[in-house]
Amino acid sequence: MVSAVGYRTPAPDYPVHYGLPSPWLTVIFSLDDGVESASELADLPGAKPAPIIASGLHTRSSFVLQRPGQTGIQLAVHPLAARALFARPASELSVTEHDGRDVLGQRGVITQERLAETSDWPEAFGLLDAHLRSAWQRRARVEVRTELRHAWSLLEASGGRLPITEVAARVGLTSRHLGTLFTREVGRTPKTIAQLIRFQRAVEGIKTSVARSGRADLAGVAARTGYADQSHLTHDFGDRLGVPPSTWIIQEFRNLQDHGSLTGTESLA
Repeated sequence: MVSAVGYRTPAPDYPVHYGLPSPWLTVIFSLDDGVESASELADLPGAKPAPIIASGLHTRSSFVLQRPGQTGIQLAVHPLAARALFARPASELSVTEHDGRDVLGQRGVITQERLAETSDWPEAFGLLDAHLRSAWQRRARVEVRTELRHAWSLLEASGGRLPITEVAARVGLTSRHLGTLFTREVGRTPKTIAQLIRFQRAVEGIKTSVARSGRADLAGVAARTGYADQSHLTHDFGDRLGVPPSTWIIQEFRNLQDHGSLTGTESLA
């Protein structure tokens, strides 16, 4: 697992939250009435609340309906851990259907129900940690190929900048073979993963900038994360979200200021 963040949504300035593409799988355990999400904005009004959200590696934004006081825990899960945690490769997770009850099974459903009854964040995170450890231990012998793990680490360490031909050479495979392994295991090519890593680094750079100063140096973020220039970054945002980064910042400003997270022992009642 990469991260776990507890959140409680204040009165939103904008009713729709962008579920941004990233190199990680997204899993959300709702601590209230569920999460309404859709892969297309036009489908969001008809979405039904789901107590657990789980989706594959999407390259374009999904959309989540924000309600005041909405509470849950969002996990970022490494795609190469999917077999161990979910008993299936990441390539088998849907990018259009987000209800995660089938993915996590009855044990996951029971954990979500217990999470909804917790009284504070330490209790909730302790319960979730126990669930994840149990899932991992039940499939402790599940392994993915060493070449995949090595290739992923090279892409991540370079921020997605290392050419795929060099990645393949370093792990002892042809580019074509490496592409086949990635597609089979995570549902995306190494090039797409590299692009998602770069985009995610840019998003984190913007979040950090806004949290520190209330504004984002888009040109600086673009330069630090491997984009040709600010125009290139803006174009990538447009392709993935349908809006430029400046619009996303305005709509998500309150979340960006604190990353939407909660810490400490705050009551969940």
